[in-house]
Amino acid sequence: MKLLHGHLDPPKMTELNFSPVIGVLAQEMNDSLASYAGASGYTSFIPANYVKASESGGARVVPIMINMPDEYYRGIFNVISGMVLPGGSVPFYSKHSGYGRAGRFMYDLILKAKEERNDEIPVLAICLGFQMLLYLNAGRIDRLVNCEAFDRADPLQLHPGYEQTDLFGNAPEDIIQTFTTTNSTSNFHHYCATPQTFAELGIDKNLTLVSTSFDRHGLEYISTVEHKRLPIYGTQWHPEKNMFEFAYQSVPHSRQSIRATQYIFNTFVEKARHNSHRYKDADAAHYPLIYNYQPRYASNHLIYFFK
Repeated sequence: MKLLHGHLDPPKMTELNFSPVIGVLAQEMNDSLASYAGASGYTSFIPANYVKASESGGARVVPIMINMPDEYYRGIFNVISGMVLPGGSVPFYSKHSGYGRAGRFMYDLILKAKEERNDEIPVLAICLGFQMLLYLNAGRIDRLVNCEAFDRADPLQLHPGYEQTDLFGNAPEDIIQTFTTTNSTSNFHHYCATPQTFAELGIDKNLTLVSTSFDRHGLEYISTVEHKRLPIYGTQWHPEKNMFEFAYQSVPHSRQSIRATQYIFNTFVEKARHNSHRYKDADAAHYPLIYNYQPRYASNHLIYFFK
């Protein structure tokens, strides 16, 4: 694969970037997709829901491939305006995980850019990506517990101080009402992080606990976080599913729940418009964009496959 050679403008901006490019991280094939006849020869994938949700906020998407050299990730970093760490089922903490290695490398680049030149790239970490975000802020210690929150829609229990967060601070009242009083968030996870672990591992030094939710047995777990100094947001739930996922009956599709989860991506992409990373010229953006790939329907999902 041709390496991406980006050009980085100075981090100080005088105007918004109305052509933001969001990088969405790919991951290894899982057993379900590997058995799909049309997936033969492919090694990684991205569910199309993450692409469509980012595009619905007004951005274009570049896939971030796994198992690539460091130069590739530095090049990607220089041109993306934001990054999505999607959900999935790979062991991100394993040294053999392409998803985990790429995510860790990109996250380190983001922290370094902030420290060295006050350069901020927004990140939206969802489900598996949320768990990796907590892992990276816990000294790379994995302390997730088993929980039963798969194929389930729930409200959010917003914690005091949520009004000062980027994600919810400017949310209209009807959005807050939808999230807190209706089963509006789509959950598909078997592992959770508890508030106790959040404090014990010192994750609260960098991340604000924004909301919790409850699994089928009443276990309270962390459902939303936000970085205290960077535009980095994590949801254990799936804001991309309400708009585009129809494989499970539990996924909320009411007008209110769709509006609420669309708000998350709108807020994320708006943050990306404030980032200075961009392609130096329009032509440079064409070859790596997701438009160069055709999604396929597999395992009740629309999927982008990569070799």
